[in-house]
Formats: sequence, C-alpha cells, structure tokens
Amino acid sequence: MGLTGTAAPGTADARPGRTPARPLDLVPPAEVADRFRAAGWWRPQTFLDDLYRTAARAPERPAIVSERAHRPAGLRRVTLTYAQLAQYVDRFAGALTSLGVSPGDPVAFQLPDWWETAALTLACLRVGAVAVPVLPTVRAHGLHRILDGTRARICVVPDVWEGFAHAQALADLAGRLPWLRHRVVLGDAAATGAVDFGAYFQRTAHERTEAGLRSRPRGGRADRPALLISVMGLRDAYTSVLHSPNTLYANISAQSGPDGPGRRPGEVFLSTLPLTSLASLIYTVCWPLAVGGTGVYQDVWDPGRCLDLMAAAGVDQVYAEPAYLAELVTAQRRRPRETDRLRLVLSGGRTSTPAPLAAELREVFGVPVLSVWGAPELGMGALSGDTAQDGDGVRPLRGLEVSAADATSPLEVRGPSVCLATWHHGAPAPVATWEQADGWLGTGDLATPDRHGGIRVLARAGTRTGAIFMVPVAEVEEHLLAHPRVREAAVVAYTDPEHGELPCAVVVPTALDRPPGPAELREHLVSLGIAEAFLPTRLEIVGALPRDEGGRVRRGALRNWLARLRPGGPRPAPD
Repeated sequence: MGLTGTAAPGTADARPGRTPARPLDLVPPAEVADRFRAAGWWRPQTFLDDLYRTAARAPERPAIVSERAHRPAGLRRVTLTYAQLAQYVDRFAGALTSLGVSPGDPVAFQLPDWWETAALTLACLRVGAVAVPVLPTVRAHGLHRILDGTRARICVVPDVWEGFAHAQALADLAGRLPWLRHRVVLGDAAATGAVDFGAYFQRTAHERTEAGLRSRPRGGRADRPALLISVMGLRDAYTSVLHSPNTLYANISAQSGPDGPGRRPGEVFLSTLPLTSLASLIYTVCWPLAVGGTGVYQDVWDPGRCLDLMAAAGVDQVYAEPAYLAELVTAQRRRPRETDRLRLVLSGGRTSTPAPLAAELREVFGVPVLSVWGAPELGMGALSGDTAQDGDGVRPLRGLEVSAADATSPLEVRGPSVCLATWHHGAPAPVATWEQADGWLGTGDLATPDRHGGIRVLARAGTRTGAIFMVPVAEVEEHLLAHPRVREAAVVAYTDPEHGELPCAVVVPTALDRPPGPAELREHLVSLGIAEAFLPTRLEIVGALPRDEGGRVRRGALRNWLARLRPGGPRPAPD
C-alpha cells in the first residue's frame, strides 16, 4: 500500500518495480461532480476560502478556543482569531514547501487537540498535500504501518504526550521509513535531532519567503484528495479512505433542517472526539470555517473543565460519545454551569443513544438530543429525531442514498459525502469509489429499514462477531445495559473449539455480590426482541472494563483476556 504523489527532485522511490500511485488523479467523473455542484452539495471553493473570507471581514472573530491542560492555570486557554489562524496557515504552508512538500505528498501528524493540529491540516490543503492525521493513542507499531503504507514525507509529533515518548518512538522508526524526509517535533526536538516545530513552523515568517510565495493557494482543489484517514482493524489490518474538501463539505451542505446542526452563521462547536478523527475534523474545523464560527478543543478530557470551557466559549453545539455525555450530566448536576448558548447535543460513536441518557441530557441541559450514525467512508451519514414519535432509527442526510435490505445485508451508501477512494491494507493502489458499482460503497455496518422511513444500524464494522450469524453487537450491548443489575457491558468474540467464533458478554454488575446470571440475562435479552442466534453464549463478570485514554472500551484487550482464561482456572482482571 502506498500513497506517493510526485517524487521531489533528487529523490527516488526506494521500492523499485512499483508504479507510484497518483492520489491527485483520483477525481470523480465530471458528470458526477457537475451533478453534485448543481444540487448544491459541492462547490468550487474550499475551507481555505472560508477562512480567508472571514479573516478579511471579521479578523478579530475567534476561530479557535483551545484548552491546554498541562499549562499553568492562567495560560491554559488559548484563543486564536481568524486573522491569526490565516497567518499561521500561510506560515505553516511555507514551512512545508521549504521542506520539500509538493502537491500530492502525504504529510502525517500525530498531535493532540491543539490549535496547531487544525492549522497544519489547513496548511496541507493550501500546498495541495494530503493530510494524514494519526490518533495520539496509536503506538509505535501502528504508526509505523501508517507511515510506511502512506509513504509520508513528513511526520509531526509531540515530544511526550500523556506519558508516551512520541518523539523517541518516531526516531526509532525512522531507519525503516525510507520516504520519511523530516521528523518534526512540537516540544523538545533537540533530544531526538528533529526539526523544532516551534522554531521552524511557528516563529519563522515563511509566508514572506520565496517558499511561502510558492505555496500560494491554487484553485481547482475542491474535488481532489486532501485527507487520508486510516481505520485500524483487527489482526493488524487497516483500511484508509481518501476525502476531498467537497466530500467533507457535503456533510455541511446537507444540513438545512431547523432542528439539526444546520448552518447558522457564527456558531460555536465543541467535540470530545480526537481532533485527528474524521468526525472531529468535520465538526470542529470544517464546520466552523464554513459558517464563520468557532471550534473549541480540550486536549485532556475532564468533564468539569469541559463544562467551564463550554460556558466561557459560549458553545452552541456539542458532539460527543454517550460515555462522555454521561460524565457531563453528572458534572453538571454536581455543579451547574451557565450553558444558555447551548442549543443542541449530538450523540455519536454508537448505533444509538440509550433512552435514559438522552432523557437526562434533555432534562439537565434543556436542549434536543440527536443520535448520529457515521462512518470514515462518509463522515456524518444520518441523524435521529428528538422524540419517541421519530422512532429508534436514523434518517440519512439529504443527498445520501443508502441500501439496507435486511439485518444480514451490509449497509451500502452513495452520494456527495462518500469518500473518493478506499485503500485496503496490502493493496497496491486505492480503489476509486466511482470505478465500480456505480458509486455504491459498502461500509461494513449492518442495518435494516425501520418503520419511520429511516434505518436502524445493528452493528458497526470492526465490532461484529459471529461465525454463521453476525451478532449486532451494539444492539445487544444496549439491551444488556437496560438490565437493572448491569452497570457496564461489552460483547466481544471468543473462539470455541467446536463452533468457532461466538459472542461473550463481559459485564460489570451494579453490585459485585449480586451479579446477574447467564440464564437471567438471556431471558432479559429475549424479552427485548434479541433473536436466539444473537444471544451471548458465555458470560464473564468483571469489576471494570479496560478503556483507552479516550474512554473507549479496549475490545482487543478483552479478546486477548478471554483467550487466556481456562475453565476452572483463576480469573484475573482484564488489563
């Protein structure tokens, strides 16, 4: 797998015999692009045009409000105006050009939720590079696979973040990455011999140099690849998806309803998802720019400080996973903050939001709560209604076609927000979406139509399990959580020597001395409509579920733990 673009003068591809893939050639057919533009889903401009327009009209308007948890109390909150953001984008673009980045070159960065992350993403768009954001929780092995697969020319990392030495890990990998021209470190760069981001990118006025002049924005980039998102999968496999500014913009252009996210000028957006995820890039970078609004970032999750940040920044919309929203509710009940500006909560990361949590959110914050279904292939794909009369499904956004025949059929999508191409691990080149199946693309999720004209997503790609039957993991987990003696639950696969892969329910009970039994849970699930074929065949009771730094369940750790357990043996806690 490789993403190369045009090689810089004096360099050579270190893998002889391979034809370099040309990401800039991956554009949709002209008739498709014309149709999407005529419908208003796509446009000739990009988010850079939005940035420069607002910087000219309202230069002092806040573009980004960013909290840096590890700074002294008085210096934690950083506000960047539109004029400042535009200047830094120009400066970072000049720095990239001076380091040899050409149109089509991949630029990787593994950074926390900082304003520099957003500015660097936009700088890549300015020079025509393909931005390759990497989640901060990815460690050396995963980072190597992404950098090697994409043939990134530059990689930007912090020196140390949340106890992990990112700069040293990248230095250790460099000898095995022949296409990596420069390591760039935000923080102590000298310790690993890297380019100092602060000195070279932030404090050097590249916008006034020859390289800066060469990086002037060029037209005609709205339909071309600009962003590569890597989706880590099971057994070391992963898939990458390529998006253009217009496939990202289609997430926003489809929003016209008065009750949804909409396109209200000047709104303020906050997301608890990592800024290097597609959802957060769309919601807190692209969306604010498109409406002349503000993106709000918190680099270390803390529900109390998040509420303080929401109040200080005047947040209008919040997009978070249910686990984070539950913590916000608890923190707000404990010490209420002023959230008069808040008008909408979007809940994503699962197939649906548990009804009790949605009711609590409405009670505590007094705003509508909508569930989001999305995928890396298309961003935000569908939204629920805010009342019980809307059903328990989600409705596709305008312009997006979906194909969900029954619960055993993979969910397919087609439309203006669908990625330009997918790139499967090990494949020699990306596969353009419109080269086959008339633009239809499988998401890997399972869904079925509901009675209200929407769809019900039963299982997410990467979390399904089962041998003959594909178990709708998210639905089973949601129903397990409805049992009065279940506090947390995860459904993961284990291998049975006779029957192959089967589902196991790992449950944290509300009281460890009174855990629910397997028969009781099976009866409970059946009463809620779970088919016999989808019932867990094994139950493990634990004191807590292992979670990563973002609060998400570490399913791989649970699967490894289940594989180590033996009948009659000790039951150590999963780690």
